[in-house]
Amino acid sequence: MISVDPPAKAQGYWRDHGLTFPVLYDDGSAVIRRYGVLNERTGVLPHPTALVIDRQGIVRYARTDEDYRIRPPASDLLAALRALKP
Repeated sequence: MISVDPPAKAQGYWRDHGLTFPVLYDDGSAVIRRYGVLNERTGVLPHPTALVIDRQGIVRYARTDEDYRIRPPASDLLAALRALKP
């Protein structure tokens, strides 16, 4: 997960929801800009985006939505993860 939220806020969210994977802090939205998912209207926040990137850095699954309330089905993400070779 990559977040523009300050680390303390993101860590609190993760703790409150029992999540255990790492959260990376994208200060200044640099990563968001490099992936081309910056919401130009906000200038800081990304469009909701889900990526599965393999160990070689190749994007194997990508989905970007305009509406933050729309997210890919978990089954799509799990299928993309299962397709990765160990």
